Amino acid sequence: MSNRILVVGATGNVGHSLIEQLTAGGHQVRAATRHIETYTGPAGVEAVRFDYDQSETYGPALQGMDHVFAIPKGADNEAHQTLGPFIDAAKAAGVRHFVFMTARGVDMAPDTGYRKAELHLIDSGLPYTILRPTWFMQNFNPGFILPIIRQTGSIYLPADEGKTSFVDTRDIADVAAVALTEEGHLGKAYGITGSEALGYGEAAAILSAAAGRTIGYTPISDQDFRNGLSAAGWTPGQVGMMAGLFDTVRAGWAAGIDSTTQDLTGRPPRLLADFAKENADAWR
Repeated sequence: MSNRILVVGATGNVGHSLIEQLTAGGHQVRAATRHIETYTGPAGVEAVRFDYDQSETYGPALQGMDHVFAIPKGADNEAHQTLGPFIDAAKAAGVRHFVFMTARGVDMAPDTGYRKAELHLIDSGLPYTILRPTWFMQNFNPGFILPIIRQTGSIYLPADEGKTSFVDTRDIADVAAVALTEEGHLGKAYGITGSEALGYGEAAAILSAAAGRTIGYTPISDQDFRNGLSAAGWTPGQVGMMAGLFDTVRAGWAAGIDSTTQDLTGRPPRLLADFAKENADAWR
C-alpha cells in the first residue's frame, strides 16, 4: 500500500512527533508549514509552503498524496470555514484517506466550528478517520500555561475543581501514525486521553515535585479569564471558544478516559508525572 503522507501543522507538537514516527517507519512524508524557510525535519522529508488562508498553496501540498493528516488552526472558532475548502481540495486531488484531529467532546457540540468541520468531512465522501484528543500535557510546556507559571509561580485558570485526563501529544502522534499506515480505521472516530483524570491542583503538585519548587493553582472566574485573553489580543470569537472549553472542564466532561492509545499502540498512555520529570527545567 502506498503511503505518501501530507502532514499539516508540521511544526506543532503533534505534527513534529508524527513526522518523526512516519519517517522512522519508512513512509514518504511531506511537511506542510507556513514557515518553510526555517523548517528543519528528519532527513528525506519534503517541506512545502502551506497556509489555510491561501488556497493557492493547497494544490502543491496535496499533489501526489495518498493520505493527509490535518489539524485546525489554533483557537479557530470558524474551523468549518477554514477546513471546508481544504477538505474539498483533498478529495479533488485524489487523497484516499483524511485523518482529522479536532478535540474530545466536539461531537456533543453541534454548533462549534470543529464539529461543523467534522461533518463537512464526513459528508464529503472522502475516507476519513477523526481523532479527538483531550487537553495536552504540552500546555504546561511549551504551551499557554508555561508563561503563567513563569510569571506568577502559579496556574490561574477557570477550571474550578474539574478534572482533566491530560494527554501527551506524542501519544496522539502514535495513534495518528497507526491510523495513517494500518488498515481498519476508515470511518472511525477515536477519543484520545491519558489514563488518569487530575484536577489542576493535582497537576500543579506533580509539576512542583518534579521542579523542586512550589507551583500553585488558583481557580479564577470565567470573566477574569475572558478579560485576560482579550487583553492578550485574542479576538472575541477566540475568547468565547477557549472559555467554552473550560466550561466543559468545570462540568466534568474533560475527565473521561478512553482506551484508544492502549488499543491502537499496545501500550498505556504516558503519565503526567513522567512528562513532568522530562520537562522539570521549564518550571524551575
